[in-house]
Amino acid sequence: MPLQNSAGEIRAAGETRAEGSSRPLPVTIVAPRIQQVIGGQEVQADLLLRLWHDDRDVHASYLASNPELPQWLENVRYLRTLARFPLYLAHLNAGLRDADIVHIFSTSFSGFLISVVPAYGVARILGKKTIINYRSGLARSHLRASSIARKILRNVDKVLVPSSYLVDVFGEFGITARAIPNVVDTKLFSYRARRPLRPVLLCSRNLEECYGIDMVLRAFGEVQKSLREARLFLLGDGTQQDALRRLIANLNLKNVEMPGRIPRDRIGEFYDKADILINASRVDNMPVSILEAFASGLPVVSSNAGGIPTIVRHEETGLLSDTEDWKQLAANVMRLLKDTALAQRLAENANRQSLTYRWESVRSQWLGVYRELSAKR
Repeated sequence: MPLQNSAGEIRAAGETRAEGSSRPLPVTIVAPRIQQVIGGQEVQADLLLRLWHDDRDVHASYLASNPELPQWLENVRYLRTLARFPLYLAHLNAGLRDADIVHIFSTSFSGFLISVVPAYGVARILGKKTIINYRSGLARSHLRASSIARKILRNVDKVLVPSSYLVDVFGEFGITARAIPNVVDTKLFSYRARRPLRPVLLCSRNLEECYGIDMVLRAFGEVQKSLREARLFLLGDGTQQDALRRLIANLNLKNVEMPGRIPRDRIGEFYDKADILINASRVDNMPVSILEAFASGLPVVSSNAGGIPTIVRHEETGLLSDTEDWKQLAANVMRLLKDTALAQRLAENANRQSLTYRWESVRSQWLGVYRELSAKR
């Protein structure tokens, strides 16, 4: 089960103790509350905490950036933020004292102000070495608009991002960032060759406008004109759910399943059912769903939003189209279905690339950063 408490610890202990090290490095990960149904930042925070478990080099603890409130208060939009803030500060003051390193997960705009700024401030007051692990595809517009974010990110000990795309974006603002990729949970996803390739599509994103789910539906409609048996699994939840259901009805689409947000321990079932991953983001960075498709053997068709071209190389590890171009997105799906040799080559190349996102590859990168900061304390 994922951790759900506000400051629960995961005992870390691992494969190899650092030479000359007398104790594991105490690292506190500050991230959104980890629940049974999770996505985005929570997926990666949960994975890091689980994977550091039983690792002798790191003692990882967890502190929720959105402490749990009574249910009635959780449903009152602005009041919950006001009520949560003093509770969050108290948890930070108590939970960061034993840390050598504070690892803060960060999104953009209001999330940065509400979650990252308090954690950075308390860590600085307590004299802790601090990482901001920035993960939003809206980085450019956020940094352009916020002098507070620019100042903090220039002064924090380390800025870590999941992709070279964000490294370049931060460089435009004179901020040095380093890329450490997202991790794929190999216990949940296993490679399966798709022979024959069926018109069974999967989109695993939150149902928000920035992820272009409406473009996915329009593309699927084009596919279904040629292949009436085509199916689409549309995972996730969000503010666009009702609008998307109306669009499904207006387009007269058949065989679209919307099971909502899926618990992490069941997400692999849907990847195994599908044969093609389709993604139409308008804004993005390094989607975990694409990395999971790589690990599962699903060929990928996607828009080229944000950092996606840094992980999906057109005609090498997937097929890309311009954002908003749902007709090309559909054409790419049809191309794979007509050229199964191409689909197999893309899936095999992508699966080889997915080795880069396994814990065996990513662990040493995080450990190197933690050790570097610890040595400077």
